[in-house]
Amino acid sequence: MVSMSYVAWMAEFMMSYGISRASLLKGTGLENRDFSDPSGGILDAQHICLLRNALKLSRDPALGLALGINRPIATQSSLGFAMLCSATLREAIQMGCQYQKISGRFSGRLVLLSLRNEGTEAVLQIEVRAAPDDIVLFAVEDMLGSIVSTTRWVTGRAMPLREIRCGFPRPTHGEAYRQYFPCPVVFDAPCTQVRFDAAFLDTRLPMASSNAARVYWAQCEKLINAGADSEDEWVHRIRTQMLMFSDRPILLEECASRLGVSPRTLRRRLEGRGVSYQSIVDDVRAGLARSYLESSRLSVEAIAERLGFSEPTSFSRAFRRWTGMSPREFRKRESHAPWPSLVGGG
Repeated sequence: MVSMSYVAWMAEFMMSYGISRASLLKGTGLENRDFSDPSGGILDAQHICLLRNALKLSRDPALGLALGINRPIATQSSLGFAMLCSATLREAIQMGCQYQKISGRFSGRLVLLSLRNEGTEAVLQIEVRAAPDDIVLFAVEDMLGSIVSTTRWVTGRAMPLREIRCGFPRPTHGEAYRQYFPCPVVFDAPCTQVRFDAAFLDTRLPMASSNAARVYWAQCEKLINAGADSEDEWVHRIRTQMLMFSDRPILLEECASRLGVSPRTLRRRLEGRGVSYQSIVDDVRAGLARSYLESSRLSVEAIAERLGFSEPTSFSRAFRRWTGMSPREFRKRESHAPWPSLVGGG
């Protein structure tokens, strides 16, 4: 789940583009959230909406790089402090890779970071598991920038970059890479990597504290365990796809393709777990619908469109099937029993 501290920082950062908080948060369901309270977080669907607003309003195709480079390490909560207190950069990066899911956004779930050595070079490799088509490049560039900025935060020094390899064609804003990375940048590479002097991994960190590191490590463990509920991994992966493409229905065949399996295999795995694909779709859409009705001022018609329904009446019928009441009845209730969360964060 993306932390509120990151959302608060992003809202402040986007003001440098002349974008108001109200404009940035429009349609996210976060319009009335209290940013002074750092606890809690936002759902993936809200995060995607937030990023799409930022990209559209900023008109900056290199926004991912800018956000990654400028992100304060404090927005990574316990993980950021655990890395700061590590003994060496190698230990900090290993900590970051092990608990990358904690930092929210795409890390560890949709975009995976790993570390290895190749001779005199250390290699941080970025792999994309799944992300909305219009957000993939943003997610990768955000992580590229975050690698550089986080290294500077924990070491107090610039990363001795040797080469950036990008597993994608040169984007229209390719020139911006020169501004952020003082090293050769290769596009159309087999994979995306940040390559730097391996000796730098043994850099002693200025804020190293074994006692503090153990405290924050324990907090990271607690957060990871809290997020590791009993939900099956395949069910979770399908839910993630639903959230990433919540503005349109995804048929089982497309979902299976995105997960790298055949439709037959996906059906068999779900049947073995006693769940159906449609029940997962309904759970996710019902959870999003309730979230929008409870925490946003979007009209029923706008929510129906946001969830990929062709007509508001179709949405109303589906919502009544899920909850036993119409969307407007649900919104008008002055008091109601708490609902269990059907849409999980990551």
